[in-house]
Amino acid sequence: MTLNKTKYNLLSVLILLLSTPLMFAQLPLETKVDTTSIKIGEPIQYTIRAIAPKNSKVLFPETKTLGPLEILDSYPVDTVTKEDFFELTKKYELTQFDEGSFTIPQLPVIIDAKLFQTDSIRIQVQNVVVDTLKTPLYDIKAISKTGAAPSTSWYYLAFLIVSILLGVVAYIFIKRRQDKNLTEDDKYSTPFEKAVTKLKELEDKQHWTRGDAKPYYSEMTDIARAFIEDTFGISARELTTFETISILKNTLRDKDIKIDPKIIKEFKRVLDTADLVKFAKSQPADNEITADTSNTQKIINEINAAYPISAATQTERIRLREERKRKRKRLRLGIPLMLSGALILLIGIIYVVNSTAERNLNIFTFNSTKRLLNQEWITSTYGSGLGLTVSTPEVLIRKNDPTVDNSGIDGIENIQQFKAGELDDPIFIALSTIATGKDFKYTEEEIIDHSLKLIIKNHTVDGIEITHDKFENASGLTGLKAKGTFLLQSEKGKEQKIAFECVLTHESKTILNQMWIFHKAKDQYADEITERVYDSMQYKQDK
Repeated sequence: MTLNKTKYNLLSVLILLLSTPLMFAQLPLETKVDTTSIKIGEPIQYTIRAIAPKNSKVLFPETKTLGPLEILDSYPVDTVTKEDFFELTKKYELTQFDEGSFTIPQLPVIIDAKLFQTDSIRIQVQNVVVDTLKTPLYDIKAISKTGAAPSTSWYYLAFLIVSILLGVVAYIFIKRRQDKNLTEDDKYSTPFEKAVTKLKELEDKQHWTRGDAKPYYSEMTDIARAFIEDTFGISARELTTFETISILKNTLRDKDIKIDPKIIKEFKRVLDTADLVKFAKSQPADNEITADTSNTQKIINEINAAYPISAATQTERIRLREERKRKRKRLRLGIPLMLSGALILLIGIIYVVNSTAERNLNIFTFNSTKRLLNQEWITSTYGSGLGLTVSTPEVLIRKNDPTVDNSGIDGIENIQQFKAGELDDPIFIALSTIATGKDFKYTEEEIIDHSLKLIIKNHTVDGIEITHDKFENASGLTGLKAKGTFLLQSEKGKEQKIAFECVLTHESKTILNQMWIFHKAKDQYADEITERVYDSMQYKQDK
C-alpha cells in the first residue's frame, strides 16, 4: 500500500510539472484591438497579453511605429499574478493619418529568450467626409501677433541681470566692511602720505579757535614724530624733545642726508612750544599757531625730499601692509565674481536643458501652463453610462458642489462634477455630467449661461462677455461651444482678465456633458491646452 501511494505522489508531481509548460507552449500570447475601423487620426488601442511562468523575463516591442501605424502612446506593462504564472498586458495607442487598409504585422515578443509572434490584424482607415453645405470652408487665418505669452528668454535675461547686480552688491558690501576695519598702516601707502593727510585734516579742524591749543599741538607733534619714526625706524614718539632732535641730527648725519639747519632749528622750537602748551598751559597767538603748523609741514617735506620712501623700499611692516592690501583686493573681487559666475553658469545649464530636452519638455520652465502642455497627459472616462473620454494635463477629481443640485433648473435629476484646479489658478478645468428628466425644457444656451453663473457665484466678477457657436472636433463630436472673457477680482483687490470656453455635448437624450476651461487671457499655451482637450473629447461606442 505504501509503495503504491509513493508512486501515485510521484506521478502527480510529474503531471503538474509537465502541465504548466504545456499550457504556456500552447497559448503564450493574445493580441486584440478595440476597433478595426477608424477615421483618419482617430486612436486605436492595441493590446498584447502574455502568459509566462513566474520570474520569467518578457520583452515587448519598443519602437516608434508598429508597421504602417504610428504609436501615439506606449503604456507601462500591467502584471497580474496567478498561482503558478502571471499575465502581462502591454497596451499601445496607435493611429494612421492616411486613408486605406493597413495591417499591424506580426510582432516579436521574447519570453525567457524564446521568440514568439503576435497575430497580424488588418485596420481600415476611412477619410473624414466634410459636408460643405452644413459646414462651410473658411480661408486660412493670418498669424496672430497678439495674445502670445511672454517668452521665457525675458526670464533668463532678468536672472542674468540679477546675477550681475548681486556680484556688484557683494563687492560694495565687502569693500565697506574692509574699509571700516582698516588700521592706520593699511590706509596710507607711504609715511609721507600719512603725515600730509593727517596734518591737513588737523589744520581743517582748527582746535585753537575754541581757546585751547593743547589738543592741536599734541596731535600736530604726534604726526611729525610718527613720520620720523616710520621713516627712520626710531621711537620718536617715546622720546623727549631734546632726545628727538639729537637722534634726528645723528641719523641725518649717518645717512648723509642734507637738510637746512634752520628748518631743524624751527622744528625744535615747535616741539618746545608744544611742551609749554601741554605742561605750562601756554596759549600761543593764532599767527604763531599757523607758523608752527607751516614749520612742521616744512620738516616733513624736507625729509621726504632728501630721503624719499617708496612702497618698495619701506620697512618689513610696510611690506606686510602691502601684502594685506593685495589679499583684501583679491577677496572683494573674487567672492563677487564667483557668486555671479556660479549663478550665470546655473542659468546657462537651465537654458541648455530647456533647449535640448526631448519633446521640448521644459523641466525648468517658468510658465506653469507651458509645463502642463508639455507633461504627460491623462486620458480618462468620466460620468455615467458610456461616459465622456477626454485627455487632460491633470486628472479631474470628483468635487460635487452641494449647492448645484439646488440650482433652480427644473428637470435635472443628477449632476456629477469633476475638476482640476480653481478659478483663480493659471488654468481651471471643470466637467459636469447632467442627467435630465421629463420636465427638462431648457435650451443649450440657457444651460451654459446658467452654469457660468454657478461657477462664478463665489467670486467677484465684472464685464462678462460671452458668445455661442456650433462645435465639432476631429473625432466628429458635435455640440454647442461658448467662449468669452470676464474680469476676476482677487481677495487682495487685484484684477485679472480671464478667458473661458465651454463645450456642451449630448451623450444621450437624457445625459449631457459640459467641459469648461478657464485661464488667464492672452496665454498661448493655455489656448493650446484648450484646443487639445476639446479635440480629445469622444464618446466610446458600446460594443
